[in-house]
This record gives sequence, structure tokens and C-alpha cells, in this order.
Amino acid sequence: MTQPTIDGARLNRTLQELGRFGDSPQGMQRIAFSPDDVAGRRYIMSLMSQAGLDIRIDAGGNIIARKEGSVAGLPAIGMGSHSDTVPSGGKYDGALGVMAALECAQTLADSNLSLRHPIEVMVFTNEEGTRFHRWLIGSRAMSGLLLPEDLAAVDDDGVTLASRMSDIGGDLSRVDEAQRAAGELAAFFELHIEQGPTLYQTGTPIGVVTGITGRALFEVEIDGMANHAGTTPMPDRHDALVSASRLVLAVQRMAAEDEICRVATTGTIEAHPNAANVIPGKARIGVEFRDVSMDALSAAETELRRAVERVSSDEGVTMQIHRQRFTSAVPIADSMQAMVEEAAGRSSLESQRLPSGAGHDAQALAQIAEMAMIFVPSVNGISHSPEEFTTPEDCANGAQTLLNLLTLADERL
Repeated sequence: MTQPTIDGARLNRTLQELGRFGDSPQGMQRIAFSPDDVAGRRYIMSLMSQAGLDIRIDAGGNIIARKEGSVAGLPAIGMGSHSDTVPSGGKYDGALGVMAALECAQTLADSNLSLRHPIEVMVFTNEEGTRFHRWLIGSRAMSGLLLPEDLAAVDDDGVTLASRMSDIGGDLSRVDEAQRAAGELAAFFELHIEQGPTLYQTGTPIGVVTGITGRALFEVEIDGMANHAGTTPMPDRHDALVSASRLVLAVQRMAAEDEICRVATTGTIEAHPNAANVIPGKARIGVEFRDVSMDALSAAETELRRAVERVSSDEGVTMQIHRQRFTSAVPIADSMQAMVEEAAGRSSLESQRLPSGAGHDAQALAQIAEMAMIFVPSVNGISHSPEEFTTPEDCANGAQTLLNLLTLADERL
């Protein structure tokens, strides 16, 4: 089969048209289940119809648009991403993966080509998790990974997930029906902006994702002694905030100097009573580690506990570690990475292997199908921001690599 070529101008036009839904001077506001999200999904489905795809919405609210293959009985190859955004986000995160998958389907239709396998273009529900503070809702529903607390979730306005799900055509009471069996998909492919600086800094057009990072989240409570800020001598203090600060620096060193894990972050800090003239008696910090190796995350937890013991002893305070959530790392098979490299090479595009530091729908789909991810550069590494930008050329390169990957997989899987 002659390799078809995507229409880069059309891809970038539809990407910008989708970007009108939820656009504001402060950035994208296409929050999951919002009127802008519903309107954006409606626009995407209109393009799916133009591409001759059969459209359905599953019980998890996922949009699934299918074209049958030429060989009966083969499992489908899925591709896609999400269309919801974070508050004041950008126009490319998630959206590029959706519009590129649609462009692949439209290109095949324009070329009057059918693949051996069925193809499915997928738009997943509430990837970002901004609403309900529960993420990957649609892709976890498809993979059978939803938890009871997901189903019982209520948003900040007091509205249940079940109610919001019905707004987009899903049905939480039947969400088990959204689950796909292992083997029902031959593979799943997701194109995404890198959301980091590596490809942009190296000038590499295509990133071959080696794995999706695991995440370990902790809360540390520090109990010291509140006292008068003016009358308590320095040697007699048990300052909870000073102790927290020492722990923050220890967490920083774990990744920046000791390289125990890829990244380490202290993202939240609270002090009580939070008054300028009172030595803080209590403090609380939130600590997060990320790495594609679960062994590295375990090592980071061990080192965190050691640091807590050291600081507690030195400062005369009590610290308690609360283990919050662990998200497992998802490695990507070397054979799938090699296929992405070959797909890039078919268009004479240089590629580079790198891990994903962010989570994606593909990590949930990996539970039921082989999976691969393609990255394209984010200018200056910026994402989740109104300044998020990927050049039209890089968007087109990513979509062409996705189409090349689709046709390669159709030949070999």
C-alpha cells in the first residue's frame, strides 16, 4: 500500500477551530462536562461524521468512532486522546492527539483506503481530573480501573458524577458496560505534546515514549511547639515550619543531587497558627515523587522516612508520614517503541527516546492492549498554560508519524 500523506493545513485548521471552544483571555477553560466541553465534543463528532466513521458514546462518556477493516474478525486499532483542558490551559494538550487521530481517519477516507483492522478514534472523558478531582475517568472506565470512590464523586458545586456523565451521553449506572476485554483492541496509540523541554531543546521532531511515570504522593504532618516569637530564645524553639523547611530541602536533594528518583516536589505547605508573632506549632507539607521505575519510587519513600527521622531528632519535633496514593509506572514494550521509530523514519523524521513525566489516557489503556505514545515538541517546554504552543509543522509531523504507525501496525499485528 502506498503510504498516504496527511493534510497538515487541515489538521492545524481543525485544531484551531476546536480551540475556540472554551477560549478566553486567561487561556482555555474547556473543563470536563462544562458547556464548552459539550460543544467541543459536538464539533469533534461532526468531523467524525465527515470522515465516514460510525459514532457511539459508551457508558463512560467516551466518544468512539469506528471504521470497519477489510478482514473479518480482527481486533481494532485505537488512537486518540482527550479534549478537556485544565483551567486556563492551552490548546494542544490532549486536543492534538484527538485531531491527529481524526486527520488519519479522514486521510484514509480521502485516499479510499481501508486497513485490514478496524480503526477506532477515541475521545476520553475527563482526563485532566479538574472536576471531581478524579482523573482518567473515561479511559479507566474502558480499562475496568474505576474505583468505588470514583463512582461516588461529587464536584465542588455539589453535583454528582452520575449527573454530569448524563450531560455528555454517558450512564454511570451502566459504566461496567464501557469496559473492553483484553484482546479487543490490537493496540492503542496516543500522540501528545511533550509538556517538557527535551525535544524542543534538542531540536528533535519526534519523541518515542519509553514509559509513563509512576507517582508517589505523601503528606507529612509536623508537630512542634507554638510559642511567643519575641520571648522564646532560639535554642529553645521547636519550630514546625523550620522543620518542614529542612524536609523540603531534603526532598529537593533526593532528585536534584542524589538522583534517587527522576523528580521530587513539595507542592503544598501549611503552617499553624500562621501568625507573624507566633512560632509555628504545626505544619503540613505535600510531597510527590515521580519516576518510570517503581523501585526508584520505593527508594525515594525510604529516603523520605530517613529524612523525617533526622529532622525530627535534630529539631525536637514529631513528624508523621501519611502515604496518600501510588500510581504505577507503565513501561512501553521495546517492540512498540521500535515501531514508532520506524514510523518516524518513514517520513525521514529524527526521533529520540524519552520517558513521559505526565500521566495520559494511554497508561490506563495499557491494561487491556499493547500501547505506544508519540511526543512532539512543546515550545520552551510549556504546558498547562495559555502560552502552550506546538508549531504547525511539528503538529503535522506528529500526525504523519501517527498515520505511519497505524499502517505499520495494521501490517504486522
